[in-house]
Amino acid sequence: MSVCQSPISFFLLVGATVVALGCRDATPLGVASPPPGGVPSALDRSDDADDDGAPSDTTDGGQEGEDSLVACRPLPYDSVTQTIGPEGGEIEVGRNWLVVPRGALRQWVSITAVAPSDTVAMVRFQPEGLRFDATALLVATYDNCRVPKAVTPRLALLSNLLTVVEFLTPGDSLLPPRFGKGHKGHRRVVGQLHHFSNYAVAW
Repeated sequence: MSVCQSPISFFLLVGATVVALGCRDATPLGVASPPPGGVPSALDRSDDADDDGAPSDTTDGGQEGEDSLVACRPLPYDSVTQTIGPEGGEIEVGRNWLVVPRGALRQWVSITAVAPSDTVAMVRFQPEGLRFDATALLVATYDNCRVPKAVTPRLALLSNLLTVVEFLTPGDSLLPPRFGKGHKGHRRVVGQLHHFSNYAVAW
């Protein structure tokens, strides 16, 4: 008797073939795909390792190359407004002095100097942008500040965000003799001013 002649044998043969095919490879896509989280987590760990190293090197380099404002114990706030003309004059604000030489101003100007009560040794002058025809001097003390021994404090021009724009040219040799004798004993820096802005002791 042939298979075609026996319905029962035919159905048994078909059923066995289906079972055999079903057991060959039930999940071919599952085997080919990576384990859950395997590749991404490995890439993440690699990126994290690079990030952990890079900022450390960048931070060290930045500390060596970046400009820093000196850290100070806040002093009382002080503000002084004084009129100075072509003959020149001096303004004392807090523990700082503005020295305007003869001929620096062509007319009388009302100048306001402000020494904020802050953790930096800073002085602000108004009218902002005022320019001198001759070099004026800013004398800033930092007796109340901590300065690393390996650095030399200087006067810096600051932006409105209190970042260092540039350092002023030192002006110790331009100070009048009478001024130097009357203000000895202070830790101080002297910078040459050509216009008004924000200034602070930095390194």
